[in-house]
Amino acid sequence: MRKLFTLILGVFSLMSFAQSKYELGMQKALQQWKDGQPKEAMAMLDRIAASDKENWIPVYYKVFIGITQGFNNPKEENTTIIIENNRAIIEDWIVVGGEEWYVLKGMNETLELITDPMTKGMTQSPIIVKAYEEAVKLNSTNPRALYSLASFYLNSAKYMKVDVPYYKKMLERSIELFDQQKSEVPFYPSWGKDWAVKTLSNFSSKE
Repeated sequence: MRKLFTLILGVFSLMSFAQSKYELGMQKALQQWKDGQPKEAMAMLDRIAASDKENWIPVYYKVFIGITQGFNNPKEENTTIIIENNRAIIEDWIVVGGEEWYVLKGMNETLELITDPMTKGMTQSPIIVKAYEEAVKLNSTNPRALYSLASFYLNSAKYMKVDVPYYKKMLERSIELFDQQKSEVPFYPSWGKDWAVKTLSNFSSKE
């Protein structure tokens, strides 16, 4: 009986150690990103993902960081390579990660669009909208899905006919949902509220 108890205690100790190691790694990676070290953060996330191949969270953040860095300078030579690599990763994980990965898909295709908006606007816009609509379809209470769809349409209003009041309401709804979101999954995506509030403020000031 004592041996069995010792064995069980040892298993739980290993599980706790593994979990804390994962959490420490994720915290370090996200802190590196926050500190302006995206390459170091992505390298750390690669190592975490390699040690836990069933967990989509580290891979998600690696793609997310790559996309947001691309938004800062879409004209960089390696942006096209990043977009293509992201596409492959997204397709591998989109079934597992659900709507969060459809949001990433829309973001990645938006990055493709802004590399050459005049040439790619007509072809990329339907792809982006479809990705965000699928995210909303999978979970209509996901604030990032609602924000992303509403934001894309509102920012496209000067190029095409858009029901601005409808998408402003969607944006307002996303902000409400950001305050309500909860998840028991460690490091589950929670970003977006600041962007949604800023987007709503920008469009409200134009009225």
